[in-house]
Amino acid sequence: MTRADVYWHTRLRRWSLRVDGRVADHLPVVALAGCRMVVREAERQRCIARGQRSVHAWVQGRLITPPPILEAFVQIGYSPFVCGAFTARPGFLPIHQADLVVFAPDGKAWALVRDMSQLENDA
Repeated sequence: MTRADVYWHTRLRRWSLRVDGRVADHLPVVALAGCRMVVREAERQRCIARGQRSVHAWVQGRLITPPPILEAFVQIGYSPFVCGAFTARPGFLPIHQADLVVFAPDGKAWALVRDMSQLENDA
């Protein structure tokens, strides 16, 4: 039950796995349980102002073996120019936590949120 941070590494086109503040690996597939989405707003604003990418947003949770992606999952993503939070598609509703997130090899992330009304309340 290792706590970890995961974010997309744009140059390597893989998921970066950070444990205890250090990058431990770059993986094509990874999954986390008990997730919370972290966005450092001050760094997001610097990213927008400078037009330079930076690691200022990630998903934090417990590292688990990736399960198959089911129909109940919703696709999530992040863009500093769209919103100051991760968003769930369709509708781009802000999402701040999820029961489970699977990070797929194509760069897409899929979240399982037990209480979907949580998304609507944040919008």
